Amino acid sequence: MKVICENGFYKFYPSNLVDISRFFEKYGLRLMPCEDFYTFEALANLPKYSIAGQPYAGLIATKTCSGRREDVMAKNFFTYNQSIKALSPIALVVGKMDYSYSNYFIMSNLPQAFFYDNFGIITGFYGWVNMDYFKFNIDQFYYF
Repeated sequence: MKVICENGFYKFYPSNLVDISRFFEKYGLRLMPCEDFYTFEALANLPKYSIAGQPYAGLIATKTCSGRREDVMAKNFFTYNQSIKALSPIALVVGKMDYSYSNYFIMSNLPQAFFYDNFGIITGFYGWVNMDYFKFNIDQFYYF
């Protein structure tokens, strides 16, 4: 299953619907349909705009803006935090890489966008979930 994370907004593109149920069985994370992809429940219904000083998914927006959800999140310095299964300020998110192999990374858990104590700041990534071995093969990272 292809996975793309842009500015902390996760998008999953399953090869078939069995991928969605297998993902839930393995990780306990429910993926919801959203546009032409699937995403986490907390991200599926995010508005495509924010108003400064008003709530945005339980956080107070710092910018008034509109556009793609991932762009609205970026302008407000929000990301999806896997630990709490909700949006959080990017300053509160820290992840750790497993290991790398050649030019891509193999991880046992879904990579967390933003700060990595041993890798630097990434805003997202592009890769694949191997549904047979439940490993994440990341081909490309996006940086600040």
